[in-house]
Amino acid sequence: MKKIVLVFLVSFISLFGYEELTIDNFESKIKGKNVIVDFYASWCPPCKVLANNLEDFDVIKPENVEIFKVNIDEELALAKKYGVSKLPTLLYFKDGKQIKEYVGILTKEELLQTSKDNFK
Repeated sequence: MKKIVLVFLVSFISLFGYEELTIDNFESKIKGKNVIVDFYASWCPPCKVLANNLEDFDVIKPENVEIFKVNIDEELALAKKYGVSKLPTLLYFKDGKQIKEYVGILTKEELLQTSKDNFK
C-alpha cells in the first residue's frame, strides 16, 4: 500500500514539476541558461500530449537544459511578445535569446534531438 501511495504522490507532483513563468520573472529565469519554454493552454488537447512527452523527455534530457511552462491564458502578454499564435509552441532560448521555435507535438526522441542540435 505504501508503494502505491508513493507512486501516486510522485506522479501527482510530476504533473506540476515545471515552473510556470510570468511576465515578471521570465527574463531572469531564462538568462544564462539553455531553456525550453512550453507555451500551452489547459484546454488544448495537443498541449496535454506534449506535456506527457516533456515528462518522458525530462528523464533523458541533457543536464544543461531546463524546461519551463507559460500558460497563455494567464500570460497573454508573453505569448504576444514572442509571437505565439498556435499551440502547443516550444521556444528554445540560449543565454536569454530565442534561438528556435517548434509548433506542434514533438516526441521525447525529437525533443532530445532538437535539444542536442540547438544547445551545442
